[in-house]
Amino acid sequence: MFAPLGTTRGKRSILLLVTFACMLPLLSSCAEAGRDPVYPVHGQVFDASNRPAAGALVIFHPVDKTGPESLKPLGYVDEKGAFALTTYENGDGAPEGEYAVTIQWRAKRANPFAANKEGEDRLHGRYSDPKTSNLRFKIERQADNVLPAIQLR
Repeated sequence: MFAPLGTTRGKRSILLLVTFACMLPLLSSCAEAGRDPVYPVHGQVFDASNRPAAGALVIFHPVDKTGPESLKPLGYVDEKGAFALTTYENGDGAPEGEYAVTIQWRAKRANPFAANKEGEDRLHGRYSDPKTSNLRFKIERQADNVLPAIQLR
């Protein structure tokens, strides 16, 4: 299939192979072209005693788009009460739009690779339904969306 390296045809074959190898990363970025643009989103969540709600899961549900294919950016609250939303890649943000926000706060799992869907929600479901949650935020097309702190009751 390839000519010997010492020949002109062999050199062209190697050049073609190297060029193709260099273009592979560009081909994978073409799949990202269909993604909605995202904008960084940061916030904080505190419990009723003004302590960080460490481990709480914050999910943003788009108000104007429904269905299983709609993007639902999410983030986990850290030990200081802060979270950053993720849509495609860790901490990349959320698409522009209005969102209903849900929060679930379950006991931390011993196994960090296990899903944290078991156990009682410390918030007793008060913030688990996007239809009844009173938390609403608008994400705008800007360099950073810093949300007001969420105070849980």
